[in-house]
Amino acid sequence: MPFKINKRAIILIELFFLAFFLRFIFINKGPFHYDTLDLAIASQKTLDSLSLHYESHGTGFPLTVIVGAFTIFVLKFFGVSDPVTCVNFMSVVTGALGVLLLFFVADKLFDFPKAMFSAFLLACFAPHVAISTFGKSLTLSICLALASVYFMLLYKEKSGPRDLFLSAVFLGFCAAVRLSDALVALPISYLYFSGSRINRGQLRSFVAFAAIAGFVAFIYYFPLVLERGLDPFFQTLMRSDQSRFLGIFSFVSEKALRWEWTYFTPLGVLCIAFGFLLMLAKKKIKEFNFLAIWFIVLHSFYGNVSSSGPRYLVIAWVAPILALGYFLGSFKGRLFYWTSIIFLILAFFGFERYIPVLSFRHERALQVEFAQWVAKKTPVDSTIIAMDESIFLKYYGKRRTLGQPNSCDEDFLDKYFDEEIGALLKEGKKVYAISTGFRSYDPCGKFETALFNRYNVRLIGKRLNEDWHHVLLDQAIFKEGLCQITLKP
Repeated sequence: MPFKINKRAIILIELFFLAFFLRFIFINKGPFHYDTLDLAIASQKTLDSLSLHYESHGTGFPLTVIVGAFTIFVLKFFGVSDPVTCVNFMSVVTGALGVLLLFFVADKLFDFPKAMFSAFLLACFAPHVAISTFGKSLTLSICLALASVYFMLLYKEKSGPRDLFLSAVFLGFCAAVRLSDALVALPISYLYFSGSRINRGQLRSFVAFAAIAGFVAFIYYFPLVLERGLDPFFQTLMRSDQSRFLGIFSFVSEKALRWEWTYFTPLGVLCIAFGFLLMLAKKKIKEFNFLAIWFIVLHSFYGNVSSSGPRYLVIAWVAPILALGYFLGSFKGRLFYWTSIIFLILAFFGFERYIPVLSFRHERALQVEFAQWVAKKTPVDSTIIAMDESIFLKYYGKRRTLGQPNSCDEDFLDKYFDEEIGALLKEGKKVYAISTGFRSYDPCGKFETALFNRYNVRLIGKRLNEDWHHVLLDQAIFKEGLCQITLKP
C-alpha cells in the first residue's frame, strides 16, 4: 500500500515551525520584564521544593509557575540551567502553539483558506512575536483560551459531553494561568448558547460547564487563599499603584486605540472592518457576534487598566486577526492574488520594522547589565534604594534593597528616614540609591526633596537601562544613575 502524504498535516507542521522559528531567533537574552524574573524565581523554587511557589505580585499566576517549573526540568536534560532562559523558551513554545490553535479555531469557525490566513497573520504579528520572546503568562493564557474555544466549537458541532468537559477544563486552566483572562468565558458562553433555544437541559449543562471551569481554577488558587487570604485578589485591581480598572472609558482608552492603529496599520484596520462587514453580508451572525464580544470585552478591560500596555491587549487582538483572516480568505480567482499581496504587505512590513527592537533584546539585557554594574560599584554589604528594579539588583547584583515609602505623609517619611536610612548609616553601612528608586512612586515629590535635604547625595555614575513598564515594541532606554547617600556633617 503506497504511503499517502497528508498535505494538511505538512502545512500545519510548517506553520508551527515558522511560528517557532520567528520567536526562537528573537528569544530575549535575559529577563526583559520584572514578571519574567519573578516567574523564573518562583518556578525554580517550585521545582526545587516540589511544592507550589506563587509569583510575588498579583494573584500569583500558579499554573504559569508550574509550566515554568516543568520547562526548567525538561531543559536541564539539554544542558540549560538558567531558569530565565527556560521561562523565556516556555513563551516561545506556547506562542507557536497558540498560532496552531488559532488555525484550528478559525477552521471550525470559517474554512481552511481563512484559517490559513488567520494563523499565518498571527505567526507574523509583531506584538504576539514580542510577548513570545520573554517569560510571562501571556502566550500560555492565549493558548489555553483558544483550546477552550476549539472544544466548545466541537461540542456545538457534535454535542459530545467530552468536548464540553474539555472546554471547561481548558477555561479553568486559562484562569489559573492568568485570572483576569477568565473574561474569555463571556464569548465562550455566547458560543454555548448560540444557534439553539435555551431549555432546562441546556442550562443544567451550562451550570456544570461553569462549575468545572471554576473548580479547576480554584484548585490552583486555594493554597494562595489559605496563605494570604483574599487580599492579593482585591489589591490587584483596587490598589492605586498596581493594575486598577479605571472604567470602560478612561485616559488609557485612547492609547489602546493608537496601539491598534500602529500595530495593525491603517491598511490592516481597513481590511478588519471589511472582514466584519463581510461576515454580516454573508449572514455569519454567530461568528460576527463571537468575535465582537471577544474584542469588546477584553479590549474594554485591558484597554482601561491603569498599568496597561500593548502586551496585555494581544489576547483581545485575536478577534481582529480572525476578522482579517476571514476577509483575506474570502476571495477566489484574480481577487485571491490581490488579497495575497495584501497579506504579504501586512505580514512582512508589519513585522520587518520591529526587527531592530527584537534583535536588541535578543543580544542585550540592560536590566541585567545595570544590576551587575551596580554590584561592581558598591560593597557587598551595602543597601540600594530601589523600587521595581530591586528584583534585578537582588538576583543579579546580590545586593540588599530598600523600597521607598510611596507616601505624602511627612511624619511617616521622617520615621522612614530615621528608622531605615539613618539607622543604616549610623551603623557604618553604605547606602546607595538608583535614580528611579527615589523618583518613582513619589506622588508628591516629597521623598526626593526630603532625601536631598537630609543627606548628601553624590552621583557615582550612570549606566544604560531599559524601562519595561508600558512598552513592547517601542523602547524606553535611559541612563540610570547610581548615587551614594551619606550623613551631612
